[in-house]
Amino acid sequence: MKLRRWALLVAALGALAATGARAATVAVDVGHFLARPGATSAYGVPEFEYNHSLAAVIAARLAAGGVAVRLIGHRGELADLHARPREAEEGGAGFLLSVHHDSVKAHMLEPWVWRGRELAHSEAASGFSLFVSRRNPQLAHSLACACASAIGAALRAAGLHPTPHHSVGADGVGRPWADEQNGVYYYDNLVVLKYTRLPAVLLEAGVIVNRDEDRELPTPPRRALPADAVAAGLAACGVTSGGGSAKMRSN
Repeated sequence: MKLRRWALLVAALGALAATGARAATVAVDVGHFLARPGATSAYGVPEFEYNHSLAAVIAARLAAGGVAVRLIGHRGELADLHARPREAEEGGAGFLLSVHHDSVKAHMLEPWVWRGRELAHSEAASGFSLFVSRRNPQLAHSLACACASAIGAALRAAGLHPTPHHSVGADGVGRPWADEQNGVYYYDNLVVLKYTRLPAVLLEAGVIVNRDEDRELPTPPRRALPADAVAAGLAACGVTSGGGSAKMRSN
């Protein structure tokens, strides 16, 4: 779906009156920005477009369940990574989720041609992953509750699988596991995770350079799975509660 249509969705949800929210605001950060849109999918789509669309679906799912949501970076202009956790805190958020889609290291990519374009793909990895920072003062909460282990478990329950490819780098050393069963890694130097006083988790919803997974990720049923998992995980550990409609705000 085009970015303008998602902007209209955000505006419409932002007009809802808060009738049932009973928990802290959740900040949903759209990973990357228009000038530096992240990885390129196997079919040539910038990662930012995936992040933007999925973040809107997650935010709408939370708002429909009575959770106050603050969207960060959805206009694609927020180049300052340090501003993202700052906006979450200043906006009264109690938790920060940064939404991304995954790629692989350059040595794992293979060239191919799609509709006359020279692109790259890799079938060596697929699945979701989650990241927490040991430099985050709310590490225990980030890992055990706020979208890491709990949402990884919910994603697995929905039939999705975590990707192990971050655990092995080109030199044989990769990211250490925080919770291997549920696809959670430690990544200590991510700005949005370590420069905040909030519990914070980064979600990689799938591997967009995998051609099969890249076909699935933009579909509404596939986007609904992480949205439901985020809602279930946050509710399961008490970050959110309540029903009804709630206001969505954006920067």
